[in-house]
Amino acid sequence: MIFAKKLFLSSVFAVGAFGLIACGSDSKSSSEPDPNNPDNPIVVPTQQDANITVSNDLSSRLSGDDMRFKGRFGLDITVDTAETRDQIQFTGITYTVGKGTDPNNLLPVNVTITSNQILFPSPNDIDLNSMNSAGVMVNMKDPGFTGCGAYSLIVTVTASDDPIGAPAKFSNTVTIPFVRDSLLYCYVEEQNPEPEPQVNEIPMTTCTVDLSTDINPGLSLATCTAVPAASAATADIIFAKAGTKSEPEIAASSGSGTVFAPISNGDLPPYADDYEVDIWPEEQNDGRTVAYVSDFMFKTTGPTLSSMVENSSQIYVAMTPAYNAATGAGFYAFAITNYTEGNNGNFSFTVKLYKVQ
Repeated sequence: MIFAKKLFLSSVFAVGAFGLIACGSDSKSSSEPDPNNPDNPIVVPTQQDANITVSNDLSSRLSGDDMRFKGRFGLDITVDTAETRDQIQFTGITYTVGKGTDPNNLLPVNVTITSNQILFPSPNDIDLNSMNSAGVMVNMKDPGFTGCGAYSLIVTVTASDDPIGAPAKFSNTVTIPFVRDSLLYCYVEEQNPEPEPQVNEIPMTTCTVDLSTDINPGLSLATCTAVPAASAATADIIFAKAGTKSEPEIAASSGSGTVFAPISNGDLPPYADDYEVDIWPEEQNDGRTVAYVSDFMFKTTGPTLSSMVENSSQIYVAMTPAYNAATGAGFYAFAITNYTEGNNGNFSFTVKLYKVQ
């Protein structure tokens, strides 16, 4: 599924399906303050062309020490009556970091903004979060930061229906607020701080298994194996087709008393590292190569899961009746990493499973 020239961006159903070409990494600096007028606010572009659509999920989150940004830009050809409207393409994207959240009073901050280089012109959606697209990040330890508090990432996207002759005919600018946490980056420790208690982390291993809602709908958590339909009624996780004919879905339940919950790290202390598909805890730049039970925080568990296609970036936890909080026994985390829709609303898909070593 590649969304190009669409009416508007939809749900997370499309995560991972964008076709922008990312060629390596492109690190660039935010606008440098004018040495003669260091307190002059950034002039934020006000042009807002309807030809460039913006998703309604603009946000930021901390992953390790990197602030990552969420939001997608698309192209809407229906608002342009010109004969060349079918030729509209993105022609560029720029980023700036400013201090504060008021678009009319953002002071420039000289920090490095890391992003993937995108080849323009391009008709494909721009996804700020995806490493297959823009992949924008700002490191909170960048020496260009002079304090903590509220900041904003300013993103300007341009497009044209004549990409060669008029590279910036259309433009749209958004500001995405983020916070540089004072406890993490501006806290001065006492001269004789109390030693931090040792946390007994429980490591987890990973495996993958191919499943389907019709042929192999069951998953055995302990063995990380598929359970065929004939035996799936007692499986730890039973995946089934759901939704409607026009909008098919995947749901999950259990035949062994297992309960489920989506992870919600960002809603629980320390309010960071809300991992998702392709942003796995063992792949972050924090000096480790394994995930821990503590990486998967959750609130209330329940007997079923729904809308797993719409929420295809979500990671879930599964807890069997044998769950032991002290040892991690009976605790699992899993996610659907890719899926293919088949006949009659069925799906074939791959599950990545975390279990205690």
